[in-house]
Amino acid sequence: MNISFDARTYFYSKLSKFSKSDFSKRSLNYKFPFFRNGTSGPKNAVSDLIIAIEKSKLSKTTFNFFNSDIHILNAGFHSIIWEKLQPKRKDRVIVRLDGVGIDSSGINIEKIKSKLINIINKGSSIIYQSKFSQNCFNNIYESLPDGKIIYNGVGELRKEDPRIINTLKKINLQFRGDFFTVAGRFSNRKRIHQITKEFDKGDLGNLVVLSNVPENLKFKNKKIIYLGMINPDIARIIIFNSSGLIHFDRYDWCPNIVVGAIYDGTPVICSNYGGTPEIVGKNGLIIKEFPSDLPHDLEGINFAKNSAFPSKIFRENIINFNRSKFIKKNKKLCDVKIMAKEYVNLAKDLIK
Repeated sequence: MNISFDARTYFYSKLSKFSKSDFSKRSLNYKFPFFRNGTSGPKNAVSDLIIAIEKSKLSKTTFNFFNSDIHILNAGFHSIIWEKLQPKRKDRVIVRLDGVGIDSSGINIEKIKSKLINIINKGSSIIYQSKFSQNCFNNIYESLPDGKIIYNGVGELRKEDPRIINTLKKINLQFRGDFFTVAGRFSNRKRIHQITKEFDKGDLGNLVVLSNVPENLKFKNKKIIYLGMINPDIARIIIFNSSGLIHFDRYDWCPNIVVGAIYDGTPVICSNYGGTPEIVGKNGLIIKEFPSDLPHDLEGINFAKNSAFPSKIFRENIINFNRSKFIKKNKKLCDVKIMAKEYVNLAKDLIK
């Protein structure tokens, strides 16, 4: 069987596989901006999927969807040709959904909804990243194709990565190995500013911030280190060495950074709404800030988006946080090899 993927993602996976094999080759990634641009969560997740399929010899992969048996159409990152045409038979296309797609601020909801429905209708089967994602799509859209939940996965952590040695030395020199991490794009949904503000008040310990925080919003506090948006592999090693990852988004679907932390045995502190608590389970601390019956739809999302930061319960939970209480690892849930097998099995079911 031959499975095809978006051309840029496919070639990016080749560069990524090549660069990961040898530290001296990693700079090559930065010499090919056409393939590197847009390396967001969706693109990185699919790139890792391609590498895992090939490494496990589960199937052949290609960028040529004309000659493939099945095409994986990633809603979060794909060629514009799929928005204009139906270049492959619908019963040979699986659509991977990354999020609702109509939950951002300042957008034309009907236009975005129409665009996403167009992509969904290109395939005969859907892959959701979480139960939360599946619920949201089915509550917002109508007459969706059959679907399956497949969580994102990660590979083994490269703890010996030479790029991180000096950075970890500086962190440990200042914090003596005792610190939390918070990571992700600086956006209202991720609430990174509110989190750093709570640490600036004191009593919560040390914090390493892996985000593109604007200079005017950075606190001058010796207990907070800002490293910016750094390479995901390096970020993962820093998170691995921390007491816990704070991923207190208002909601999320299946964040790669959380999957990596859980796989590596680092507990995650998160909100109780969205797909993140599904992944965290007993492997972290789920703070109950939202009603347990908050619906998985636009009404629920809008409620979460407009809720005030729960400063009191956040501080109480961080102060009383004890890493030793949580399960060390859950590789079965977050292994990219398992993710790859599930994708390939779904593809095989379609061509029977």
